[in-house]
Amino acid sequence: MAEQWQASKFELGEDGVALWTMTEPEIMNPLTPELHNDFDTLVDRVEGNEDIRALIIAGEGRAFSAGGNVKGMATREFNAHGMRNKLISAHQWVERLYNLDCPVIAAVDGLAFGGGFSFCLLADFVLASPKARFCSVFGRIGLIPDLGVLYTLPRIVGMSTAKELMYTARSIDAEEAKEMGIVHAIHSSEALMDEARTFAQRLAKGSKPAMALTKRVVNGAYEMSYRDLVDAEANGQALMFTTDFHKEAVRRFMAKEPRLYDWDQMK
Repeated sequence: MAEQWQASKFELGEDGVALWTMTEPEIMNPLTPELHNDFDTLVDRVEGNEDIRALIIAGEGRAFSAGGNVKGMATREFNAHGMRNKLISAHQWVERLYNLDCPVIAAVDGLAFGGGFSFCLLADFVLASPKARFCSVFGRIGLIPDLGVLYTLPRIVGMSTAKELMYTARSIDAEEAKEMGIVHAIHSSEALMDEARTFAQRLAKGSKPAMALTKRVVNGAYEMSYRDLVDAEANGQALMFTTDFHKEAVRRFMAKEPRLYDWDQMK
């Protein structure tokens, strides 16, 4: 069955880099039910797909995503049980995206507020333009942060800073976000997507199995004991020694040929 994208579009290049873009700029790419369906489609499309070696996520217009539709909240009827089930259901794709088996880059060229902020932090790297602003905006309307940011943000910025951003619901620009470790690099709006693609293309040349396993272990490292990490390291390394990538890299080393993966030499 062909994929049905309702509020986004998906492209896959011959370089193995996929680009997924939210496409409702006129309403700042809110996290509508249609977009939630697209999130499910996205992780189904990318997870376990050997043709996809890196993923870029972006949003059209002046917002990466402005988060939830507050106007819709004014007219929609809520009940606690239904909302709880809705959020638990959403975490089926949230957790899968967070642990996706390829590098994920969020390219943020505008507002990443509320759920949009939560969403970009599921990526491995956030590249931003000077137009980017980030906000855990939930507190402004008396809600708690959701879509995984209660988990990701303290691990990125530390407990005290995470609480400050969540309690105050203040917005921060790209420079402050970079100082906090939220943003990996800042590029002009004109160069942002090219820089994101170049970064993704370089990552795509590495060992996908090794990156995927490293990502999964690091993402769960704070919940593991030292012994659990030793076991994960030993089990993972034993598996990686059997991969074609490792065998070819060793062969090239022994033959004094150019390295299979050499970040320092990439242009």
